[in-house]
Parts: sequence; C-alpha cells; structure tokens
Amino acid sequence: MKFKIVPIGEQALNIVFPEKIDVRENQLIHNLAASLKQQPHLGIVDLIPAYHTLTVNFDVGLTDFEQLSRQLETFIQAERTTEITAASQRVVEIPVCYGGQYGPDLTAVAKFAELTPQQVIALHCQQPYYVYFLGFLPGFAYAGFVPDKIAMPRLQQPRLKLAAGSVGIAGKQTGMYPVASPGGWQIIGQTPLKLYDPTNPLPPYHAGDWLQFKAITAADFDQIQQASIAGKYQVKTYRLSETKGVN
Repeated sequence: MKFKIVPIGEQALNIVFPEKIDVRENQLIHNLAASLKQQPHLGIVDLIPAYHTLTVNFDVGLTDFEQLSRQLETFIQAERTTEITAASQRVVEIPVCYGGQYGPDLTAVAKFAELTPQQVIALHCQQPYYVYFLGFLPGFAYAGFVPDKIAMPRLQQPRLKLAAGSVGIAGKQTGMYPVASPGGWQIIGQTPLKLYDPTNPLPPYHAGDWLQFKAITAADFDQIQQASIAGKYQVKTYRLSETKGVN
C-alpha cells in the first residue's frame, strides 16, 4: 500500500494514497480509519476519509506530527486489511421521483445525453453507486459513478436553494442534498426520505455503503414522505451480492 504523510496544520495531517478514485482503495482507507479508532494511545481525536486521503486530527498535548507520523507508518505497514466481499457490503435503496417539479434538470440531462428522460432514469437506476465519503453538508453522499452518457457537468450558475432530498449529477458523481441549500448539481429527481434530522443526525447510509436509486411516482413520493417524517418508513437495505452488478 503506497502512501505518504504530510502536515496540514498544527493539529492535523493527511495520509495520502495514490491519486485516483477507486472503490478498492477507498475501502482500504475506511478500513484503516476503523482500525485507527481502536488505537486511543496514538492521540488521534478525529479521522476524515475522502477519495484518496485520510485526514487525521490529533491532540498536540499527547503527540506531534513527527511522533505520530512514525507511529502511523509502522501501523500502516503492519496493517493487514481483509478483502471486502460483495456479501458483506450493504446497499441502501433510495426512492426517487424523477423529473417535473422534483427534477428540473432531467430534460437538460436527457438532451445532453441524446436520450429520452425515461432512458436517463433507467440508466441512473440500473446499478448501485458506492459512497466514497460524506461531506459538504451533514449526510451529503459523494457516490459514483454514473454512466458516461449522463455524466453532465455542474450548472454554470448554482441555484440559491434546492429542496431537501434533491438528487443530482455532477460529472461522474451522484448524490442527494440532505437539507435545503444552495447547489450546482444537475437535479434530476428528489427522494421523499428525511435524510437529516438534527435530533438524530446519522443518515440511513454511511461511507462505504452503496446507494441504489429506485424510481417512484408522485403518489408514492407523498406517501413515503409522510411516513418518513413520522418516523414510520423503514429504509430498505440488502447485500451487494444480491444485485445484478456494480458500476
């Protein structure tokens, strides 16, 4: 496992792996983060995985960059990561109402791809997407990759406000806005799920999961939204080995 350790402040460093967006490498980063959480003696206070980096925040009263770097190098070289099988990976189903008021950019994405809106929906739903990390907003999942034909760039002019649950595309990435916010992704649909609750901030998915989008009707949207707000909707999950394939 090739890596380098670089300082990014008085209380933080980055473990940098080869610069690529790769499912297996990202899974190794998440496994490493999970293992380091079990090492309280190192003085680590927070771990932030990203596409090809792991940010480590540490307590300067307990350690410093040089000491922690040496310990991390030894730990990583000795770490034996178990291969993650499809049978052990979780898929979280995300119901989405596409187009119209729910997906104002669906027509533009269809025109970009030279497809019908229905074909765009079918492509977006045809396979699960790996969640590389959460960021930008609480519960915002950076997932990928969408098929090349529908990998439309971000909007040139971001919208000032998107509805909570908006599902979008930005290049090869796809994801959902968990709360109402500004945003520049191409919005093709909206999920009725309540993705963020300040009283229970953990979303129904986490980094390392897979997202499977499922097209629903407007009537389904209203029904699921009411159940989700009331806390009565059970998000569907299953194992990656039960799907037809991955991207």
